[in-house]
Amino acid sequence: MKALMTLFKSFAKLINVTRLIVINGLFLAILFIFVIAITRQDEPVYIADNSVLQLNFNGNIVEQKQQLDFSSEISKQLIDENEQLSEYPIEEILQVINHAEQDPRINTILLDLSGLQSASLNHIKSIGNALNEFKLNDKKVLATSDSYTQIQYLLSSYADKIYLDPQGMVTLQGFSVYRLYFKELLDNLLITPHIFKVGTFKSFVEPFTETEMSDASKTANSHWLNQLWQDYIDTVLLQRKSTNISSDSISPSLEQMHSALLESKGDTALYAKQVGLIDELLPRFNVIKNFESTGSKWISYTQYQSTMPSLYPSETSEDLIALIYGQGEIVTGTQSGNTIGGDSFSKLLEKALNNQRVKAVVLRLDTPGGSAFASEKIRQHILALKAADKTVVVSMGSMAASGGYWISSGADHIVASPSTLTGSIGIFGMYASADKALNKIGIYNDGVGTTPLSSLDLTRPLDPQMADILQLGIEHGYQQFLSVVSEGRGMTLNEVDRVAQGRVWTGRDAKELGLVDQLGTLQDAINQAAEIAQLTDYDVQPFLKTVSAKQQLINEIMSSSVSLLPESLRANTPLGKTLSTLQQQSSLLTTLNDPKGHYAYCPMCYVNQ
Repeated sequence: MKALMTLFKSFAKLINVTRLIVINGLFLAILFIFVIAITRQDEPVYIADNSVLQLNFNGNIVEQKQQLDFSSEISKQLIDENEQLSEYPIEEILQVINHAEQDPRINTILLDLSGLQSASLNHIKSIGNALNEFKLNDKKVLATSDSYTQIQYLLSSYADKIYLDPQGMVTLQGFSVYRLYFKELLDNLLITPHIFKVGTFKSFVEPFTETEMSDASKTANSHWLNQLWQDYIDTVLLQRKSTNISSDSISPSLEQMHSALLESKGDTALYAKQVGLIDELLPRFNVIKNFESTGSKWISYTQYQSTMPSLYPSETSEDLIALIYGQGEIVTGTQSGNTIGGDSFSKLLEKALNNQRVKAVVLRLDTPGGSAFASEKIRQHILALKAADKTVVVSMGSMAASGGYWISSGADHIVASPSTLTGSIGIFGMYASADKALNKIGIYNDGVGTTPLSSLDLTRPLDPQMADILQLGIEHGYQQFLSVVSEGRGMTLNEVDRVAQGRVWTGRDAKELGLVDQLGTLQDAINQAAEIAQLTDYDVQPFLKTVSAKQQLINEIMSSSVSLLPESLRANTPLGKTLSTLQQQSSLLTTLNDPKGHYAYCPMCYVNQ
C-alpha cells in the first residue's frame, strides 16, 4: 500500500511538473510573439517613376472594415478556411484610384483579380467609374487572372486589355435565387410549422410550407433578377465595345455554348478569347514579367494605400456630418461585427444627437432587415434627430430591404444605387410544434395552468384561437409598417400597399415608385445632406462603436500576433469548410431575436452572383 501511495505521489508530481512546463512554455511563446508584434516596423514605401499600381485584392470588398476583435481574429485564423482573406473598404479603394489618377509616378493600374472573393454590383460600378476617370489622363488599366468569376470579370471589363491564363476560364452563370424546401421533411418528422405573415411576396416562410417556389415569388424574383442581369450585360458590352463581344458571348444558350466549345475543341480559355470575353491568353506571371522587362516598378495596393492621407481628415470645421454604417441583419440588443443591434446602433444615433457640432447624419445601410422591434427603435432615434433639426439622409448599399427600409423611411432623403435591392415591405412570424413527433414515440405533454397562455409550448399542439391571436399581431405589425412608410414618404396607405406585400424592388424601380429619392453613391448622399442642412464648410466624421483605448491596444497587438502562429496550429481545410458552412446556415437561427417574433426580413436579397 505504501508503495502504491508513493507511485501515485510520483505520478501527481509528474503531472504538476508537466503542467508547469506547458503553461510556462505557452507564456513564453505568447510573450515572444507579443514582442515581435510591437517591435516589428514597416519599411517606408518608395514610389518610383513609371510605376504600376497592382490592385491585388485578396479577400472581400466591403462597406466598412470590421473593428479589430481578438476573439474573432483567433476564430478566423484558427478555424476559418479563409483565414488569410482581407477586407477592403470601398471608400478606401476609390481614394487610392482617385489619388493614382493625379499621381505622375503611376502610369498603369493592373487589376490582379485571382484573389478577389466578393463585391457587390454597386461596388464594382463605383470602382469601374473611377478606373474610367483614371484612363482619361492617358493612363492604362490592364486585368489578369488565372480564371474569372462573374464578379471578377465585371471589374475586368473596365480594363483596356484583359489577360487570361491559357488553362483558365471565364465563368458567367447569371444571377439566381434557389432555396431548399423542407415541407416533406417536416411532414415526415411530424413537426408542424405554424406560419403567420402578411404580404403575397413575403416568401421567407415558403420553404417550411411548400416543396417549391410559389408562382408569385417566381414572378417577383424573375423581375429584379433579369433587371440586374441585363444591367450586367449592358455594362460589359459598353466597356468592351471596341471588341467583337456580343450579348450572346456573355449570356449564351446551352446550344450556342456547346457549338462554340466544339469549335475550340473544349478549350475554355480559347473559347473565351474567340467570343470576345478576353483579349489575350497569357499566364499571370508572364504579364508581370512583361512589365518588369520594360523597367516598370511595382507597388501593391496595400503599400500605396498606406501612403494615403486620412479618408476623413481631422476636425477643422465647426460643422460636422456624422457618417454611421449599418451592416448585416437587424437584431435587438447590443451587437458587434456584421449585425445591426437595436441598442448599439441607437447609441450611435444618440451620440450624433447630443453632439452640438453635428448638423446632419448620413446612414450607410447594407442590410436585408431582421427584427421589426429593433427596426422601429432605430427609426424612433432618426425621428429624434429630425426633431432636433438635424438632417438625416440614408445611403443604401447593395441592399436595404424590409427592416432596412423600415429604418430608411424615416429619413429626410434616400439615395440608392440602381442595383440596390430594397422594398420587401412585409412582416412574418413562425412557430413550430413537435407534439405529433413526440406522440409517435410515446411522449405526451399534459398538465394544468392558470391561463390559456400557460399551455403555449413547443411540445403541445397550438390552439386555433391562439393561432388567430398570433396572426392578428402580425397583421398589426404590417399595418404599422405601412403607416411608417406612409408617414415617411408622404404616400397614402393604399399607395404603399400597392408596392408593398413583401415585394423586392431594385433601386431603379424604387426611384420610379417613390420609395427612394435619388440614384447615386455615398458621396452623393453626403452632398445631399450638406445641401439640405445648408452647409458649405463642414467635416465628415464616421461615428463608430466606442472601444476603450486599452481594449483597442490589446486587440491590435494580439490580432497582429495571431497571424504569426504556425500553420500547424490552424485547422485543416475540410474542417474549416465544415465549420464555415455550419456557421452560414445557422446564422439566422442564432441571430434573429425579436421579442415578439415579428420579422421584416428579406432572404432573397442574398442573390447568388
